Amino acid sequence: MSMPQTVRHINEKRALAALLRAGTLSRADLARELGLTRSTASSIVAGLMKDGLVRDAGEVAAESPSEGDAPRIGRPGTLLALNAAHGTFIGVDLGIDHLHLLALDFAGRVLTQERLPMSPAAMGPERMAETLAERIIGFRERLGAAGPVRGLCVAVPGVVDERGLVLRLPILGWTGWPLREALRRAFPDIAEIEVENDANAFAVADGLQDGAGAGGRSVHLLLDAGVGGAILADGALQRGAHGYAGEIGHMPVGDRGFLPDAALPGSLESFVGRDAILHRYHDLGGTRELDALLAGIGAGEASARRCLGEWAHYLGRGLATITALIDPGEIVLGGPVASLFAAGEAEVKQALRHHLLPGQPLPALRLSRSGKAGAALGGAGLLHRRHLSVDEDFVFRRADPDQAEASTSAEMR
Repeated sequence: MSMPQTVRHINEKRALAALLRAGTLSRADLARELGLTRSTASSIVAGLMKDGLVRDAGEVAAESPSEGDAPRIGRPGTLLALNAAHGTFIGVDLGIDHLHLLALDFAGRVLTQERLPMSPAAMGPERMAETLAERIIGFRERLGAAGPVRGLCVAVPGVVDERGLVLRLPILGWTGWPLREALRRAFPDIAEIEVENDANAFAVADGLQDGAGAGGRSVHLLLDAGVGGAILADGALQRGAHGYAGEIGHMPVGDRGFLPDAALPGSLESFVGRDAILHRYHDLGGTRELDALLAGIGAGEASARRCLGEWAHYLGRGLATITALIDPGEIVLGGPVASLFAAGEAEVKQALRHHLLPGQPLPALRLSRSGKAGAALGGAGLLHRRHLSVDEDFVFRRADPDQAEASTSAEMR
């Protein structure tokens, strides 16, 4: 009797994940990592190699036998690795003023990336979808023979439902944008096409760096023109009942905010988003350039230091609300405006502590590791990790008594 298909599927995905973490493993090491006998692990590996997901990566010294195996004195072992050429995953960050495209290979390595100026507001949703498709086509052509594109994910600064419909893109005033439908028409050869909130993608990207975000509960804030948020629990995104979980930028933290035409006056975004804090700096005599504000802070300019203090106060107040509600172990800040945190860290923490009950533990605060590529990297990473994760629909479908009985009968024939 062959290995039950559900168990085999789970062990195949565990093997792929182990190879992603380690880079290379011998068959014996992989068997130990998975807690399987050498013969069972070899069967798993044979199937993965047949499907082109795993490849030989050279020889190592003689292996020690796994428990229950016969001794193999002096026999060299073959290293195994993910087959990078099995597929490519493209992530795209569609920002208010930029388009960032990034490609991962099947081994999880960045193949290439590009960042282009872009102005969606000047196009409208239909023309933007066409332009986006044109840019992705060009990017694919420049990738060359990097392996078939198995997944495409576009991250946008708005609320997205499970159908890939952009429900709301407040900064542009767009609603009901059927972006995934447009992408599927443009790329019928790509099996998996997703549209994701940019803060969610950013959170996933940070978790890909150095194994961060694998456990516990964390909150990720993307500070750009607006303020997006994402919540991770044990590495899994928390989307909420309607896809609005993590819309932290819309939390009320004051009366009116610094931005007169804010979508939600008095929201966190209206105080600490890029447009808001630069409007405030301009009111105090500065320019509307983030680099100028940073330079002014470094030079000790009074108006710049005042802006920093106000930004830190309202950010800390918002983080206190998040902490009281979710009690995260860590809050990660990313995006262009997060560059203010280095100068205002002490003030942010002071405001955070001031707005919490005495004695409540504070979350760790840190800057993201993913840099400007965050949302694009996370978009590609989401689909890449999906290929290395257990297919719960497959597992639970086969757990159905009728399905399981039919499967067992078929395997015994």
